[in-house]
Amino acid sequence: MSGYERCPVDVLTGFLGAGKTSLLRRLIAVDALRDTAVLVNEFAALPVDDRLVSIAGAPVGLIGEGCICCVSDGNLRAALISLLDARESGAMPPFQRVLIETSGLADPGAILAALAADPMLKPRLRPGRVVTLVDLVHGEATLGDSAEAVAQIVCADAVFFTKRDSAGGLEAARLAATINALNPLATIVPEDVADPFAWPLPGSGDVVRSRALRRFHAVPVEPRHLEIAAGLLTAEAPIEWSHFAAWLSLLLHRHGTAILRMKGEVAIRGDGAVSAVMVQSVRHVVHAPEHLDRAEGTALVVIARGLDPAAIEASFRRHVTGEATSGGQERVAV
Repeated sequence: MSGYERCPVDVLTGFLGAGKTSLLRRLIAVDALRDTAVLVNEFAALPVDDRLVSIAGAPVGLIGEGCICCVSDGNLRAALISLLDARESGAMPPFQRVLIETSGLADPGAILAALAADPMLKPRLRPGRVVTLVDLVHGEATLGDSAEAVAQIVCADAVFFTKRDSAGGLEAARLAATINALNPLATIVPEDVADPFAWPLPGSGDVVRSRALRRFHAVPVEPRHLEIAAGLLTAEAPIEWSHFAAWLSLLLHRHGTAILRMKGEVAIRGDGAVSAVMVQSVRHVVHAPEHLDRAEGTALVVIARGLDPAAIEASFRRHVTGEATSGGQERVAV
């Protein structure tokens, strides 16, 4: 194993024509990608994006034809391993992070799942930030027509609107509301920010606590968004980790394809002390929990397709917190 620490992998995604390559070239021009290895995934046979980025002067590896989600166990894996091996052998300059620009039809969830599960990548790479670009002119229609565009929003840590000059404030406000319903964890990055990857994001615990303080409830979005809804799981008292882990395992085993994303913190009851861990999953893949410096309670955002968030909450309360529920909704988990 090399002496390098695990390298963060940032993902730049967005639907066709959202402006990903334009942003990438701008970041290169202002030297925001120093110490970054860039991988460009081009859907078409002609690697236009790869050629444009190379002209701008960045070292680029082209993943190949097809979207990343279709080749995540093949070409993407090989490209990442090749980058890491080249760095460790001295064949290329050292880099501190990897940035993947996806095709417009890619599902970033496949990338996150690959990083979390692959035995060759997991010890060397860790998930970074997913930034999703949304075209304000066509964004509303695209989210209504494309499952891929919805998946890109669900996986986002940050959303950056493009083509503001061609759209008005009303479109931005309407899209922001839609995005918040689909993914309460995502931050809308201000329009004057030069590098959305550098914009400070709140910790997920801060996000979910703010939702709770505002009496966050599940907000089912319209059917055209594939019945995706977000809900909040909270617990007043610290919980037993074994109970939570067993419940989460059962939930994902039965409904892994429906649980699109889960992220937040869990306060754990221990021997005379309370600790906290950050928990996050993408579909059925759970990232290794990260220990937090402080414990401020349990608060988890769950984004699901075709499952009532209230039923998930009822199951959580019955099997994890021990609270009584009504209506028999606890059958969701087990």
